[in-house]
Parts: sequence; structure tokens; C-alpha cells
Amino acid sequence: MKRVFTLALGLGAGVIVGAYVVHRLDEAQRAVQPAQLAGSAGRVAGGFAARLKEAAAEGRVAAAEREAELRARFDVPSVRSALGA
Repeated sequence: MKRVFTLALGLGAGVIVGAYVVHRLDEAQRAVQPAQLAGSAGRVAGGFAARLKEAAAEGRVAAAEREAELRARFDVPSVRSALGA
């Protein structure tokens, strides 16, 4: 009786582990299909472009603030005020 229980327990564990491995392999196979790779690359590129635009906007704001600070410090008029616009 003890051997039958051990055999059933081993077979059950083997089936569960086998099913898990097959499931993970199937997910990995689907992840490397061309359509999935293209979609993933598109999302990554879109995210990079958005971060790049955000960084450029922050850089322009920081440059404008620094320019205003330096103009005030050295008493240099802005181009617009110098032209009377």
C-alpha cells in the first residue's frame, strides 16, 4: 500500500510539473512570434520617443530659466525688449 501511494504521489507531481513546463514553453514560443516582437518593439520605441520629447521640453524650460537668471544677474535685456516688441 505504501508503494502504491508513493507511486501515485510521484506520478501526480510529474504530471503537474510537466504541465507547468509545457505551459511556460508555450508562452515563450508565443512571445517570440514575429507579430509579438513587432508589437513589443513598437511599444518600446513609442515609450522612448515620449521620454525623449519630455526630456527636450524640460531642457528648454531649464535653459529659459537659466537665461532669465543670467540676464537679470548681468543686466542684459532680452531680445524682445531690445527690439521693442
